Amino acid sequence: MGSVAVEKKTYYMILGVPRGETPGGIRAAYRDRARQLHPDVAGESTTRAFQDLNEAYGVLSDPSRRHAYNARLAAEARVVPRATISILDPPETIHPSFDEVRDRFVRNFTGLHVPKAERIEALDFEVLLTREEAASGCAVPIGVPTFERCPRCGGTGVTWLYACTFCRQSGVIEIERVVSVHVPPMAAPGAIYEASLAGFGIRNFRLRLHVFVEHPGPIL
Repeated sequence: MGSVAVEKKTYYMILGVPRGETPGGIRAAYRDRARQLHPDVAGESTTRAFQDLNEAYGVLSDPSRRHAYNARLAAEARVVPRATISILDPPETIHPSFDEVRDRFVRNFTGLHVPKAERIEALDFEVLLTREEAASGCAVPIGVPTFERCPRCGGTGVTWLYACTFCRQSGVIEIERVVSVHVPPMAAPGAIYEASLAGFGIRNFRLRLHVFVEHPGPIL
């Protein structure tokens, strides 16, 4: 059975009016809903719904706040969820080298060949946002390589007397997990956002996201 997309609840939906409703229509809808949802009439179970109704009316009854809210809804409708970007792809863009960075990731999981003076280093990553994403905020999904003990050889790198082909004799297999870096609304070009990778078992790297915004132009 396919999944069903659920529309985000808006202030217009709370009041039960279309987005083009007149100020008079918004006032009338609020009065009707307020009589139905007031806790003195409907009981304490409607307290939260009544609070949401007052919040919606406070925004939609104010012309300037309603204009800003409509602009935000329009921007959110234009923003397409970002595809996951892998840290180690493409390998030719990684410095000092793909192999060195990958080996540093692997050490978090094997504990082998860890230098005594190894410290946490920043893993710098650049992302280009659209103007709509920068204005309304977005989540940037970053694919992070993590490693687990090979299920075929149990981490030994060999099966019976032969090299384990499943893990290429390394004893570990790579599994990409996603960390979502939150970029707040009105992100400025050049802003930097950091994310800890400790939750994935990675303690010698921290992710540092450098934000850039596409060339300025009118938002239609």
